[in-house]
Amino acid sequence: MATYRGRKTDISRTVGFDIWGRPKSPATKRPYPAGQHGPNLKDRRQSEYGEQLLAKQVIRRYYNMLEKQFANTFEKAQRMSGNTGLNFLRLLELRLATAVWRLGYARTPFQARQMVSHGHVHVNGRRVDIPSFLLKVGDVVEVRDRESSRRIARDNHFEGAPVPAYMEADVPNFRGRIIALPEREDFPKFFQEQQVVEFYAR
Repeated sequence: MATYRGRKTDISRTVGFDIWGRPKSPATKRPYPAGQHGPNLKDRRQSEYGEQLLAKQVIRRYYNMLEKQFANTFEKAQRMSGNTGLNFLRLLELRLATAVWRLGYARTPFQARQMVSHGHVHVNGRRVDIPSFLLKVGDVVEVRDRESSRRIARDNHFEGAPVPAYMEADVPNFRGRIIALPEREDFPKFFQEQQVVEFYAR
């Protein structure tokens, strides 16, 4: 299974804040690009292409995806009716790994991906080990009824996770359900999906 093995903080340092909201991120102390010339590059002007590329990279890294998979998801959103940008974000948000992260069973999207691929998660009562598995309204995501699986969720204090409005959490049963499609307000405000649409339209 392909996965990104580079530095997880480079995009955060480029934009000047941690895109996952981690308070102890290196980007908090060093809000400028990595390298000896990083501080001098903090306020540099970017071309239109550079801004679009950065917007794409921010969203791609936020969801812990590789380039080909990210581009294929965008192509799928283009074929759907309605707003392409919102459809694209919905496809990203309804991935199984993202749902596991949102429900608090994993602390980060990286841990969520590992948790799914190691078989700790069920969807509608069946084990699913594909992080990119696309959920739909009505689907139930559950931590496998096994001590080793549920201990991971407990260690991450999933009970206090800020579950988004489009999901419904059943904390005692380690379960969550998709009750609606995500709306734009359910996504981070720093997402610039229109820039991504324009990037792929070049």
